[in-house]
Amino acid sequence: MQKIKFTQLKQPLICTIISDPTPAEIVRTMILSDFDGTDAYEINLMILDKKYWNEKDMGNIFKSTAKPVLVCNYRWDYDKHLDMNEEERIQLLINMVKWGASGIDLEADAFDPSTGPLEWTEEARQYTLNRKSKPRDWTTNANAIARQKEVIKEIHKDGGEVLMSAHTRVHLPVETAVSFAKEMEARGADIVKVVSADFNFEDLLDTMRATIEIKKVLKIPFIMMSHGLHSKIGRTVCPMFGSMLAFCTQPISPAGIFPLQPPIKVQKAAWDNIEWSVPKSPEEQRWL
Repeated sequence: MQKIKFTQLKQPLICTIISDPTPAEIVRTMILSDFDGTDAYEINLMILDKKYWNEKDMGNIFKSTAKPVLVCNYRWDYDKHLDMNEEERIQLLINMVKWGASGIDLEADAFDPSTGPLEWTEEARQYTLNRKSKPRDWTTNANAIARQKEVIKEIHKDGGEVLMSAHTRVHLPVETAVSFAKEMEARGADIVKVVSADFNFEDLLDTMRATIEIKKVLKIPFIMMSHGLHSKIGRTVCPMFGSMLAFCTQPISPAGIFPLQPPIKVQKAAWDNIEWSVPKSPEEQRWL
């Protein structure tokens, strides 16, 4: 059975992040999340035990749900940096689509890792706090971009989709966020994800404004979001402004609790209990 693609789902949607170490736990999390009403999944391959990175085990995982499943294989595992060969790291993503995944999450600095301190170190934290730091997960290297385009074409050939992401680790001005989104679209991505860092509510307003501005110029779905405790409101509100989805968790899963990602039921409750549709233009509305 051919699964529906991310870009075919009604938006905004809920995508549950799965960070379980075994196939059995992943399937359990998927079953629970299907009941909770999730729309899609993204599996963190870097947390899944490597012995399961094969066609049989992964194929069984992808077949366990009718919902679309993206896979990511970042250079870090939410705790430390992982020293992995770049070509092998990306090839694993390509294999996953051949084995049944709906698509992949490809960083915007793939094949040319951006410079800076190793993820999940104190140096990395200070890098983020320094407003003069350059965005991470970003490259303009022509050779790297050419390789990214080749990967995108290969994924498309196998019937998959590519979400291109930039976890920049810094706060992005609105103009920068928009330019990054446009550039990732130009590289051939099906979905783009831009992640800023917000240190206060003024920063969060930048993220919300970027969401509105990206919506005006992109022809493809996008995700505009941010890191930091101030981002919690944005994770609910930005999808109301045009961002494609909210990343959520399944709290019953032992590996499912991340402080900035709301549980599926909480996110659904927020959207279900806020009236945010705009059925009339300003000219048609009454202002008294």
